[in-house]
Amino acid sequence: MIKKIAYITDAHIDEEYPKTLGVNARNNWKTILEDIDSKDINEVIYGGDIGEGSSNSWFFETLQNYKLSVSLGNHDLFSEVTKYYKNSTNIDVDGLFYSKEIDFFKLIFLDSSTEVISEKQLEWLKTELISTKKIVLFIHHPILPIPAIIDKKYFLQGREKIQALLQKIPNEIILFSGHYHMEDYRKCNNVIQYITPAASYQVEKDLNEIKVHNNSFGYRIIELNKDNIQTEVVLF
Repeated sequence: MIKKIAYITDAHIDEEYPKTLGVNARNNWKTILEDIDSKDINEVIYGGDIGEGSSNSWFFETLQNYKLSVSLGNHDLFSEVTKYYKNSTNIDVDGLFYSKEIDFFKLIFLDSSTEVISEKQLEWLKTELISTKKIVLFIHHPILPIPAIIDKKYFLQGREKIQALLQKIPNEIILFSGHYHMEDYRKCNNVIQYITPAASYQVEKDLNEIKVHNNSFGYRIIELNKDNIQTEVVLF
């Protein structure tokens, strides 16, 4: 049986900067949800950067009819999000990191909201990576570097520790992230990384300058079928 998931990230709802670009983040969000409904997708993984804290109540209300998992980004506050996000898994008091097992896959969710992965979370990850299943990792910040100026300016602090940890294990690891507001695919040894375009505005993959535009927004569909993963980006 094929399991379809909508991976959506970087909505930045009610924030001032997207408004200056002419982006209506709430309308974008509604468009995305209407599209996943039309595709009969009832599971959402949100990849971080919801928006202003005041938008959290509305955001989670729109998702109440979906099976939901969340990983936090640098625009999210653990204390604010956990007022609304009730997860049946064991969420640590210091962050939103947890795992789930389904069929042939182990899904691991990391919290990079402080823009660094704590030693406590790293130790937890080291234990969680011991598995016979294919590992799918969700984290807001990319782990593998990409050739873009935004990666040099806004990368996750200490990401090389996570990369080294991932590459020590025998499993193939599929990693989904956002943060850079662009699409990218990258592979390094056993790690495959997909960066997903933002649900708000995009950034061009440029080596010298951060160029922002509002001419598209979107999300990613992830299909799990036995022990295979297929994925595609949907843009509006």
